[in-house]
Amino acid sequence: MKTLAPIVLPITVLTAVCAGVAAFTAGGPGALGAALGGLVVVLFLGSTPVVLEPIVKANPQLSLGVAVAFFGTKAAAAVIALLLLFDVGGIARHIDSASFGISAAIVSMAWTLLQVQAFRTRRVPTYDLGEQDS
Repeated sequence: MKTLAPIVLPITVLTAVCAGVAAFTAGGPGALGAALGGLVVVLFLGSTPVVLEPIVKANPQLSLGVAVAFFGTKAAAAVIALLLLFDVGGIARHIDSASFGISAAIVSMAWTLLQVQAFRTRRVPTYDLGEQDS
């Protein structure tokens, strides 16, 4: 959870800004689309550290397999979420898809940059050099 702390507040503010701009340009459906776009990104990208950090701490050998399986699960869930948001029961007419997509792209790029910055400042080791002969 330490990796999420410096990311959540800026992403929440950025999502609100995207929703405000979308509301100004596309009205209520734009604001709803932008807010949902930001929410989907937060749920999908934020779930990774929530799921993987405890597993890595408990058993690092399982982390790669769990990460790959979780990625596949998230990809399937993303397809289902997009189908539900834009194809079922007339929900799509209440959401501006352009605002959704632009907001999701902006928030995901910002999330990635903030995540990289958080890892750089935490100095998380990414590999082990093992025993070195002197």
